[in-house]
Amino acid sequence: MGEKVNKRHFSAIKAGRYNPKIYCASKIWHAEKWLDLRNNYGYDIISSWIEVPCGTKENPQGALKFTPDQQSVLWQNCVLEINRADLLIAYAEEGDDQRGALVEIGGALANSCPVYLIGSCASYQKSDSSDAAFTHHPLFYSSFLPEDYKEGYKVALQHWHETYE
Repeated sequence: MGEKVNKRHFSAIKAGRYNPKIYCASKIWHAEKWLDLRNNYGYDIISSWIEVPCGTKENPQGALKFTPDQQSVLWQNCVLEINRADLLIAYAEEGDDQRGALVEIGGALANSCPVYLIGSCASYQKSDSSDAAFTHHPLFYSSFLPEDYKEGYKVALQHWHETYE
């Protein structure tokens, strides 16, 4: 468990129960959500990209201005972390244009790692240019998850424990 677990952390993480390694995939400006869940709620989020400042869509900084060499190192780390993860939780809000998260999801599924999608955007929906067939993979879960990221994490972890532990 994380070092700073506050009293509000949810009951699914119990003493003696395995706390699975979670890789989170989303647009980089959602990183503060994952830092909060890791630092204050005890989730074992292993995604190091959330530590990299990025600014916002409107004011890009940090990761959004990486050189190709820096991007290469970042992505090599992402691959290593996905390979160590017990599950991947992807997050999307309407209007997000997912790219990196789709690559991360593919890596997880290739490693037989279950994927949980909280929320949605056009990247995960059938369209004229894509049938979004990957969302029908047997290890891809989304239909029963609430859109609120905190509730979604809670439900995803509960399902993971019931199904894979």
